[in-house]
Amino acid sequence: MNKIIGFLITKEKVKLHVDFFNVGLRLITLTYGNYYIYLWGIGDIENCKISNKFSLSFPLHDSLFDRNVLIYFENGSIIIENDWLGSIPVFYNEKEQSISTISNFCIKNKIIDKDGLAGFCEFGYSVFEHTIFEDIKFMRYYSKLIVSDNTIRVEYKDDPVFKNEFLHSVSTTEEVLSKIHEYTNSIESRISGEIIIPTSGGYDSRLLNYLVKDKSRIRSFTYGISANQSESFEVVYAKKLSEILGTRWEMIELDEFYKYIDKWFEVYGISTHLHGMYHIEFYSKILERKELSKPTLLSGIFGDVWSGNVNYPDITNPKDLVIAGYTHGLNLSLKYLKVDFSDELKNNFFINNREYLNSDKLKPLVTVRLKIILISYLTIIPEYFGIPTWTPFLNLEIVKAILSLPERERKNRMWQKNLYRKLGINIEEMNLKVRKDNQLDYVVAKKYIEKYKFEPLDLKLLKTFFDEERIIQINDTLNNITLFTEVINKLMNIRKIGGVLRRIGVQNKFIRALYDYFVLKAIEKGLKYVS
Repeated sequence: MNKIIGFLITKEKVKLHVDFFNVGLRLITLTYGNYYIYLWGIGDIENCKISNKFSLSFPLHDSLFDRNVLIYFENGSIIIENDWLGSIPVFYNEKEQSISTISNFCIKNKIIDKDGLAGFCEFGYSVFEHTIFEDIKFMRYYSKLIVSDNTIRVEYKDDPVFKNEFLHSVSTTEEVLSKIHEYTNSIESRISGEIIIPTSGGYDSRLLNYLVKDKSRIRSFTYGISANQSESFEVVYAKKLSEILGTRWEMIELDEFYKYIDKWFEVYGISTHLHGMYHIEFYSKILERKELSKPTLLSGIFGDVWSGNVNYPDITNPKDLVIAGYTHGLNLSLKYLKVDFSDELKNNFFINNREYLNSDKLKPLVTVRLKIILISYLTIIPEYFGIPTWTPFLNLEIVKAILSLPERERKNRMWQKNLYRKLGINIEEMNLKVRKDNQLDYVVAKKYIEKYKFEPLDLKLLKTFFDEERIIQINDTLNNITLFTEVINKLMNIRKIGGVLRRIGVQNKFIRALYDYFVLKAIEKGLKYVS
């Protein structure tokens, strides 16, 4: 199996380390004009070419209506085109003439983009095509970079959503199921080896497990999010699904993912807060299963957003955009930001996306196109472990079919609930004993502090941009878990009590400090990064 994972285009010859997890990724170097082109990935990546274009797809195709980036040469220029969602983030530095899937590889001059920094803090990840540094931007969905004559020209293409009858099409559950079934079966027949499905207690990985034709090829893995991970609904539901379908399933215990903070930053750099370390531990432990044979990974990425799990309030002004960003609290309050910034980026985005924001059918597109820069880790991290990834949920025709279901069926995912009742896999109605508390971040952080301690935020460096008192508070809170912290954490995770505490304004100060740390530490690492 062959798959290009990432690339760097630059005018300088550089020495790269991209095999972050030492799994034997290949790196090749090409030249075109005055540019060096570095491609890295799995297998014979020089063969990842179709219609004379290098493609980051898997399996290989040249469509931009599915997960992909195309790189090709035309009339003395290097052309980079991304897909209709921007599902593989691409960063570029016009001054330094560098383009890469790794944001850090574009860092040179670290001049802070004040509006980009504000966006990063408010959303927890880079937004509106800007990063925390002035020189580094990222590609909008369905756009093109033309590299020639020492320039990088950006070209926005017309959104294919408006050419594909998104707004007026109507579908049925049967049509949706047929499209996803056809997609998964087609790829299943083209690839060899086992199919890893990260299987949560949710609906999307459940559907994927059901649709894989040859159940003997499935290897499903689950981690729990409760204090006792084996009692988490994620684990209990996944185990039950496996019993019903007759697949091979294992629980993966997570207990030390914060030790992978530096590894996360190597892959995701300044594009997001520190986030997917738990997936690095997850795949590290999966790959310890030596019996895995040529595995690929089938992902349920964003299936919940398309399927009706997110109920949007009205988004009537630019300040409401953070709702569409769906941050889950993994951001930093702007009250701690000391630099002056404007709302120009946010206002422009709101104006340019008003047609989407006024449509309940198209709002999920805004969420996905905003958050893909972060959530792409669900497909990118396993690939850096040498596991090519595929998914039906980034395919335009499938997404259109799901979003075109009648509103009464999409609301609260009724179409899936009804389908699973028919199939006998509506596990929520089986009265299984489960825990639904989410204490994974806290429990693993507590263990980490006992063994290692979190590296303190650099007060001297960060106080130029952020509130000094808050930085000190975060450092003090993270490495000193008190009895009061323990009690509050337990109470906040008791369903009815936690709800009451939140309504009267009680916060889990440890978790709040941890999430603020994730944002600030990523910024600090970016400021200290040496290419």
